[in-house]
Amino acid sequence: MTPPIPLSQWAEQNGVPRRTAYNWVKNGKLPVPFHRTITGRVMVLTDDEQQDKGDRVHPFSQAYAEALNLPAEVYSGATYYSPLLDAWGRDLYDSVDVDLRPAALHLAIPAACNRPKRDVFFRLADWLGRVEPAAWYVDTGFLEAAKMFPGRPVIVDADSFLRGWPTGAHSFEWRDRLDKVVDEYADQSAARYDDAEPAVEMLAEYGLVALDTAGFVWRRESMRNALDPLSRERDGDRTLQVHGPDRGDLWDLKALLNEPMYTSVRPLARATARMLCAQSGIAPDDPAPADGHPVYELGYGACKAAVRAAIAPLVHAAHVREMEAFRLVALGKSFPELGEAVGNGA
Repeated sequence: MTPPIPLSQWAEQNGVPRRTAYNWVKNGKLPVPFHRTITGRVMVLTDDEQQDKGDRVHPFSQAYAEALNLPAEVYSGATYYSPLLDAWGRDLYDSVDVDLRPAALHLAIPAACNRPKRDVFFRLADWLGRVEPAAWYVDTGFLEAAKMFPGRPVIVDADSFLRGWPTGAHSFEWRDRLDKVVDEYADQSAARYDDAEPAVEMLAEYGLVALDTAGFVWRRESMRNALDPLSRERDGDRTLQVHGPDRGDLWDLKALLNEPMYTSVRPLARATARMLCAQSGIAPDDPAPADGHPVYELGYGACKAAVRAAIAPLVHAAHVREMEAFRLVALGKSFPELGEAVGNGA
């Protein structure tokens, strides 16, 4: 098999200016397959290595393999490999903005550190079920809800997972109190559907469709699919959940954390919808226009753009938190104290 070559060498061989080749990579227009190393160097794959997309090694898995081949005094075998970190890293790489992907690849280095990785699933569960929700509620302005997480059980094993997962049976009463706090704030923030402005609200609802593809961790269908098989083991003819959250647990978590997102972005969608109604000669308190009205052709795209603009900083902050959580989980380091972060509103 012919080894990959540096992008600069490929550019020279094909008469392409180096700057043009790098711009093609940046814009996703390079006409040949390439791989970005942990250090960010672009390596062009030769014809011998061009395979069907489904057969190619994922960039994060490739980076992880490179990191595991460190000098012998650091790397001592597959003991330090984690299928969960590999799956999480691939999914995270695919989900973040393209400019964050080099940073995501660098997470392969802590993933390959020389410590046993037996605890990573429960560490991930603790972050997903306790640490990240608190930060999410702070970011979306639901501070009273965020204050309900510092006292939650820390998830370190199967027993504490059953007691501490926020949507589990043991958390039913706590979850009920949390829902009431969230609903009360949503009502006070005037972010609920407003029956007094049906035309505006109908257009705003169109914009909320953009939330369906929000890509941060507890919203990702791909994350649920990646974690589900890793959370289970076969015992004879039975399949047992022996680790952290499975697909159903993550689906329930999505329901737990959706309301703050809708509450945060609805005002901007509503403002855009009100502007469109004014342009179309529709009073905000008019009944919603009939299907086929020209305002819907304007409103669908415009209100979705408003929602994407409103959610963008929340998504970016969530991805940064996820990358930091990956690093801490891989290295076995503690998460920040929740009480101080929630108390400071940051």
